[in-house]
Amino acid sequence: MDTIKITTWNVEHLSRLFGEDLPDYKVDRRNAIIAELEAIDPDIFCLVEGPSKEEAIDEFARELLGNRWRAVKSTNGKYGIKGSQWMWFLVKDELFEKCSLLPYETWDAFTAKNWDVHYWGSVQASNHSHYRHPQVLVLDWDGFRVEFIGCHLKSKYVHQGASMWNAGGEEREEFIREALKARAKLTTEASNVRDYIAAKFDQVEKPAIFILGDLNDGPGKEFFEEKYLFFDLMSNIQGDIFEAHQFMNHALFDYPDDLRWTVKFSDFVAETEEEASIVRPILLDHILFTQGLCDGTLPWEIHGHAGKVEHEIHQLINASLSSSRQTSDHTPVSVTVTVKSEENPV
Repeated sequence: MDTIKITTWNVEHLSRLFGEDLPDYKVDRRNAIIAELEAIDPDIFCLVEGPSKEEAIDEFARELLGNRWRAVKSTNGKYGIKGSQWMWFLVKDELFEKCSLLPYETWDAFTAKNWDVHYWGSVQASNHSHYRHPQVLVLDWDGFRVEFIGCHLKSKYVHQGASMWNAGGEEREEFIREALKARAKLTTEASNVRDYIAAKFDQVEKPAIFILGDLNDGPGKEFFEEKYLFFDLMSNIQGDIFEAHQFMNHALFDYPDDLRWTVKFSDFVAETEEEASIVRPILLDHILFTQGLCDGTLPWEIHGHAGKVEHEIHQLINASLSSSRQTSDHTPVSVTVTVKSEENPV
């Protein structure tokens, strides 16, 4: 294989498309998802918002994908993920025997199973842990270890948030407090991911690591960052420029600005109704990677313009479908890695 294509995609409650006697619109949506995945044709696929049971992901791979992609599962059946939205890595059959899933207990040993969180102005600490524990795919490429950290971080979503915001006054203030608490949790989850990366750099000079998935940077991104936080999520996940050797490069850093988005929605966190009605593009889905993967020193190399948002395929598949039959409100993101060999030294 001269290249490896890696894709992350939030498929929006895939678990709702399983079961007997599905209505036609769900069958059509499921078929469209399969068509989109086949058109993108990744070698390694990080599925966000997949089903919560091994039996369901096996059924998806076997019955609907014909095992062209197979799910890499935990050896002990434990994943550390709560709720119904799970992450799975599905890989092409020729890569399957090279892949394994890092035990989530190993992650916790390198970082922390849970940690203290201090909300704004609070001296007393609260406790937090990953609701959707990161999943790490380990690929053994003839002795070269590559790790893929799948993430679906905590959302800033607050139940009844729109009505609280629109009510103004004390209800809006309460919404802001709750959203800031959620954002504090989100930020500490990103810091926990960075702790794992730092641990790897204590073990290996140039670890080959990818971070991919839905980092959930919304709603109200600009509002909270500008008025309360003065930093953004990506600064936390990418790392500190003063430790540049551990900085994570973004697959879309050289992608056109007007195409660098994966979802569009109107954001109720706005000063006026007119602003709240504007549908805005936002980048929620990301692929990042360590420096060694682009400086030419490792067996895998990522060249410029290797990353993309799969707008064309996504829109071609969904163009003729009604909203209930469309694949997802998220557009997949991909990056293509060049594999060195004697015939292809790059």
